[in-house]
Amino acid sequence: MRPDSNQGSNIAPSRPRPPTGKVKTFSSLQNNVNYRYLWTGNLFANCAQWLQFITIGWLALDISGSALHSILTVAVRALPVLLLGPWAGVLADRLDRRKLVMGVQLLMVSSALAFGAMVAKGMVDTIWHVYGYMLVSGVAFAFVQPTRQALVANTVPREDLGNALALNAMAVTSMRLVGAAIGGILIETVGFQWNFFVESGLYVGMIVLLAPMKTPYREQSASRKASAMVDLKEGLAYILGNAEMLRLMLMNFIRAAVFMPLLLFLPAYTEEALGRGAGVSTVMIVIMGAGGLLATVMISSFGFFTKKGLVTLLALISGSSVVLILGLSQWVWLSVPIMLLMGFSQTNFIVANQTLIQTLVPDNLRGRVTSVWHYESGLIPLFAALTGGVGVLVGIDMAMAIGGAISLAISLLFLIRFASIRSLD
Repeated sequence: MRPDSNQGSNIAPSRPRPPTGKVKTFSSLQNNVNYRYLWTGNLFANCAQWLQFITIGWLALDISGSALHSILTVAVRALPVLLLGPWAGVLADRLDRRKLVMGVQLLMVSSALAFGAMVAKGMVDTIWHVYGYMLVSGVAFAFVQPTRQALVANTVPREDLGNALALNAMAVTSMRLVGAAIGGILIETVGFQWNFFVESGLYVGMIVLLAPMKTPYREQSASRKASAMVDLKEGLAYILGNAEMLRLMLMNFIRAAVFMPLLLFLPAYTEEALGRGAGVSTVMIVIMGAGGLLATVMISSFGFFTKKGLVTLLALISGSSVVLILGLSQWVWLSVPIMLLMGFSQTNFIVANQTLIQTLVPDNLRGRVTSVWHYESGLIPLFAALTGGVGVLVGIDMAMAIGGAISLAISLLFLIRFASIRSLD
């Protein structure tokens, strides 16, 4: 085992472990200076991501007057993942991951600055300009997302990985609220262009933070000796040939198919099923975010209450049950508070599932395996279209109930059938 050429040794000096039973909410940050750089940089990047989401939706609506364009311009960012995601994983295993993220972030800085300048000069006058910017952003996202995820395991030792991934999820959930708030304030006070200038500045912040970061737990890869196609096949063969890894991946795709499109359907759901407006839909999103934040605090502070494999199964079952209940519910007093369980379940699943995968995979395959895990983000628009198509026929509430029931049945089958998943830790 050899360290990455410019990253230093991958043998970290021994350090005292915190006493058993001690609350360890931020232990991975306290014990690993390189993870502090990465985590703080991820705060900047996630804030920029949510800032972009809120800004693009409103900009598309302002230009086109169409709610459909407002949704599609945000969703189109996921499409490049379908074509480029697996190849991004190949690059993440062949190149210096830190430098790869910095290079892609530099592209995002340039594109955000250029688009902001175009908006300021009144040059963004058709909806296709917005689609173009989001496609460029989607290409960058396809490369940077799995690589950033792989870097977590390169900056902390194995015993800190679960805590680090929980804090990583905390960065996402907390910045969802911060980014959206900043975006709304800037739109109302200084105009759309400043949102893109701030977005660009946040990407610069991540580049600056990654500059001094090292990856002491990165292993030297021999992937560059083979062709990119051979590397891609090797990564896919590893997933397909490892029963536990394949099942963990399949469970994540089930989550993406049923849980992830939920936010897209909340406006239609609250209007059709609950007879309420945007205020109730917004409250449901906030409560779901609070459930996710609660889960990250609990996991990072006390760890998982049982084996991680069982946590993924129980979280998938509880989340599927929530979607089923939402589809059958016509009561605000039930649909709104149950979103807390939705956020709690999804975050528990993500952290436990990612921790298991990142622990099981060899580092020389980490980028390729992580890119397949993130492939689900590219499929979200397709999953949403499928549920929406069923919703046209039977109503969005019944479409959600059908999806929740199917997901629940598959989850229970996994729970009963695969003891190897239940025992994974």
